[in-house]
Amino acid sequence: MELNRTILAALGAALLASAAPAHASSGELLEYDVTWVGLSVGAMTIRSEIDAAGRTTRSLHLWNRPWVALLYPVDSTVECKIEPTAEGPRYTVVKKVAEKNFFQDDTLVLYPDQGLAIWSNALAKTSYRSAVPKGSRDLVSFFFDLRDVLANGPMQVGGDYRLVMDGAIHELEIKTGEPKSIRTAQGRLKAIPVQAKSKSPTLFSRNRPESVWISTGTPAVIYADVESRFGPVRATLVKWTMDGVPVPLVSGPSKP
Repeated sequence: MELNRTILAALGAALLASAAPAHASSGELLEYDVTWVGLSVGAMTIRSEIDAAGRTTRSLHLWNRPWVALLYPVDSTVECKIEPTAEGPRYTVVKKVAEKNFFQDDTLVLYPDQGLAIWSNALAKTSYRSAVPKGSRDLVSFFFDLRDVLANGPMQVGGDYRLVMDGAIHELEIKTGEPKSIRTAQGRLKAIPVQAKSKSPTLFSRNRPESVWISTGTPAVIYADVESRFGPVRATLVKWTMDGVPVPLVSGPSKP
């Protein structure tokens, strides 16, 4: 059974944009419930912190529910640290995947302004450097860029987005649909569907992202859906706090 690795790969590349407001915060936490054919099989959290020196740490943590872990334990984390350097910002992304029959401990050091990536595999004890297109982004940054699609951030509607992940470069095309009023745990909110269509032959080859619904008022990903070979997987926002204080979601105008 590869359901939980399916959830991590698919959600990790096309879902759950961390929906922080535009201003910086010293501590942000988003919590999502992950369901498979209506059953709660896991949980995901997204954190963002900025220290006194202005360095940013963002992370994604996915694990399964105890009843699922009895048969198939999963506890996986992807963390990105962003630091300023003389060569431009340096993104250090550590990906640790732990599940019943699969383990991964990889580090990506990305210099997007320089078009340079350094990959290392702690388990295989390998490392190599590679040129990447300037402006390429990592998996965790993808989450934060997705929420900014409504504010003309790094991810542009109708444009290509280059994702550096697992030793390869994947191109995505970002599309949006018409805003609608959807039912959420916070009441009815206006939201817009966003799709990330892969141009890569390997990314999303088995797990196809469907719509990611982003609220047009307080910018947050409300739902994110993936069609996996095991059936539909959905991530639902259940809690969002900023410095420990709940963030209220409000509905926006009918047009973003």
